[in-house]
Amino acid sequence: MISRKILLLLLTLPVILGLIIGYQITNDEGNGQEELIADSCNLRTENSNNYIKEYLIPTKCSAPVAITIDKEGIIWFIENNNSKLVSFNPDENSFIEYQISEHYVNVQSWSIIAVNNEIWFTDHQNNLVWKYTKSENKFEYYKLLTENSYPVQILNNKNQMIVSEIFGKKIAILEIDQLVTNTTNGINEISPEIDLDVLGGIAIDDDDRIWYTMLTWPIEGHLGSYKDGKFTSYKLPEEISSPVGISIRENQIWINDHGSSQFVLFNLDNNTFTNYVTSSSKSEFTTTLPYWNKFDNNGNIWMNIHQSNTIAKMDVERSILIEYEIPTRNFDWGGISNPLQFDIDGQGNIWFTEWTENKIAILNASKPLGFDIEVSTREISIDNNEMEEIILTIDPKKELNAEIKMTGTFNKNGVISNISITFDQIEKELNVKKEVPILIKPDNLSSGVYTIMISVESEEITQSIPIKLIMK
Repeated sequence: MISRKILLLLLTLPVILGLIIGYQITNDEGNGQEELIADSCNLRTENSNNYIKEYLIPTKCSAPVAITIDKEGIIWFIENNNSKLVSFNPDENSFIEYQISEHYVNVQSWSIIAVNNEIWFTDHQNNLVWKYTKSENKFEYYKLLTENSYPVQILNNKNQMIVSEIFGKKIAILEIDQLVTNTTNGINEISPEIDLDVLGGIAIDDDDRIWYTMLTWPIEGHLGSYKDGKFTSYKLPEEISSPVGISIRENQIWINDHGSSQFVLFNLDNNTFTNYVTSSSKSEFTTTLPYWNKFDNNGNIWMNIHQSNTIAKMDVERSILIEYEIPTRNFDWGGISNPLQFDIDGQGNIWFTEWTENKIAILNASKPLGFDIEVSTREISIDNNEMEEIILTIDPKKELNAEIKMTGTFNKNGVISNISITFDQIEKELNVKKEVPILIKPDNLSSGVYTIMISVESEEITQSIPIKLIMK
């Protein structure tokens, strides 16, 4: 068995290693001595806080990653260690396992979606796409054209399934009506015009244009699009060299960088990028690694922040980042539970998997937050050795124990550099509104546009407001 310390080191690397370690968690059941080790995946308990409730999967060490929700509110996920599709009924608190195949005994998935009566999912170990028809209790599979392509994301677009092949560096288009099980019939592939090391995530806009990310980590990342045989391409900011999660809505493209603590917004109306950064992590990792992202019905962008051990919402209308702490922290894995995938149900709640912890969990997105924050300005223009003041207002709804923190887009891990930010830290619990002056003074900071995230961190949530910093 690969040592946990080696795997911990691998988790600090970007998307390539972040994906391929998915099969290395092992089941120690029956190995007497190893079951006594705290890191054994047999020894897991359900935890919860005010926002998140966990459910322990009955089968031990199942290594769940891909997860989705159907229209009936049933949760579906893949047990990567057992080659099983699993349904979970939240109302009945019941799990049902379905053996995917007798022939393929190592089915593993990174992405799963529910479409009408069917469940579709990728299989990177066998280079397949699977379909499960619920009414017939029947599995079918379709072979991808490129060998060892490593499919990691599947999306539905009308009568097509679109699949990202990260090592094949191609996008597979499956014509649903033309598919024949155990063949490549009905499958075509497109190759992006820019040839980087790895393909990242995919998204589809309202005009049926396919958007995708590509990367050569840690050198560069690109955003591309494809429609009707035509490609477009945009080079991402140099800090974004491991772009993975991508979502588009109303000409706004959000991209997560799984090699840093940053994520970026690309505005198609004026071809401009805005970099953001998460709050500082409570885990043992120096970078937080924002992973996948999705819009909810209200236009908020959600993301799983891998090494911060949080599920986060960017409230697009209010421009506030809200990070929810996952109640399980495994310190044999650096203080994280490995939340590798998530989906959003019909009520706007977030369901996610905890790969090393053998759990699925729900985040109640409608629950009121325990405090509000606001700042006196969202933008400052300044020169080196000048000073500007921002007033942070914290409004607790109940007694609040919190801490003020700062991150910025000055480097990949969000650490503040070449700028002085001073304020009085909160020293006791708050139960009334409080205003905190924050003094900002750049020192030898290059001209350009940066983002400072002013964060208020409580035990269970962190709220951050981005400040646009324009260096003259």
